[in-house]
Amino acid sequence: MFLMSADYDAIAWVYRRLWGPFSVQRFMPVLERWLLPRLPQGAAILDLGCGTGNLARALWARGYRVMGLDISARMLREARAVAPEVLFVQGDMCSFRFPGAFQAAIALFATINHIVNPTDLPRVLRNVKESLITGGWFLLDFNTPAGLRARWQGVEAVVEDDLVVISRGQYDEHAKIATSTITAFRPQAGLWVRSNTTIALRGYDEDAMRTALRAAGFEVMAMHRQTGKAGQGRVLVLARRPGAVEADTTTADARP
Repeated sequence: MFLMSADYDAIAWVYRRLWGPFSVQRFMPVLERWLLPRLPQGAAILDLGCGTGNLARALWARGYRVMGLDISARMLREARAVAPEVLFVQGDMCSFRFPGAFQAAIALFATINHIVNPTDLPRVLRNVKESLITGGWFLLDFNTPAGLRARWQGVEAVVEDDLVVISRGQYDEHAKIATSTITAFRPQAGLWVRSNTTIALRGYDEDAMRTALRAAGFEVMAMHRQTGKAGQGRVLVLARRPGAVEADTTTADARP
């Protein structure tokens, strides 16, 4: 069984406040360029690792039928408050089954990097493929080892009147795993209450991800290395469950 590489229950409130809105800001332009023009209005989309539901809500507001899947009960509780119109399901990426239920699936904001045991990756990808209709689309992003090495080391802090979050990161070169220890504080009943968790992400090489997608039965339509500081070492992939003839454009800088 897939095991979460973090106890997101402990920091679900932080995710909803900081990172959920950031995910919309960062990835809705990507979705609008890469995926949504390929879908009919009202298409069914699976949001894998949906977190606090911010992206799911943005897609629902554009007229899509969305189901969010996440393993964290508290993240889903926040998601239902953010997007009460959306269906959210608690589940494991290694064991979910929705045969042929979706025209598209997304796994964004490093969802795939949470698969810290690489032997679990093929099972997750097969589950995604089987959940898509023939010709269905899969959009994902992932961090490479170089990206985690560059961006997941050192200390970062967010300080606001009602929120303090400190993240301390380090990267294990041998294991290709980055960890971030997060300490968060918020005021409750006149006191500052502390929450702690540790997140672990595995870096995946581009060639290994392309090979894994193809082995799971996907056609890899495009891979694109992201740019800018936040995009350093991150790769976007557009894949498809076979069902229509379309050119394979898997060069590193390909754009659909």
